Amino acid sequence: MQIVEGAYQVILQNGLSGTATRDVTRHLDVGSGLLHHYFKTWAELRAEVVRTFIFKEISELEASMAEVPVERLTQHFVDWMISDPDDQFWGLWLDAIEEARRDDELAEIIRDGHMRWHAVIADLIKRCVDAEQGKCDAPVTAAWRISALIDGLMGILALQQTALSPSAVRQIVKQQIALELGKHPNLQ
Repeated sequence: MQIVEGAYQVILQNGLSGTATRDVTRHLDVGSGLLHHYFKTWAELRAEVVRTFIFKEISELEASMAEVPVERLTQHFVDWMISDPDDQFWGLWLDAIEEARRDDELAEIIRDGHMRWHAVIADLIKRCVDAEQGKCDAPVTAAWRISALIDGLMGILALQQTALSPSAVRQIVKQQIALELGKHPNLQ
């Protein structure tokens, strides 16, 4: 929907907390009545933007991971994670997590997003174990550790002038996945 896409563009520029209905109507060059015809409140539109774009990204990742041979799975996953040069997905994700502390609807979307994201990571671990690429007795728990590490690293990477580079983040995540699979990666 054009309204959701337009709101997404404005939110990427201004952030979730820095965007209001008037910003979206200005961007789309429409009256607020049109927005309110489809979305009764700004919170409803904002939630739809977050739901649409977070789940779209996760769905695309799920589909692409299903096509990748297991020996390339970790590299594919890590490449996807750092593939957005502007960090738009991660910017929206981290912003939505912060806003979800004050917005029950966003909190539900973030919970659902975390569960799907966790399932992608758990599936990666299980596929590696099934293909004898490593051993892991608790892939669900391992996936939570990896997910938490990624959220933290992407939060650091989102900061201006951070000491971490995208290549360092890639390496750290690959090392953690290897550790979860019982391997002993070259830790630097």
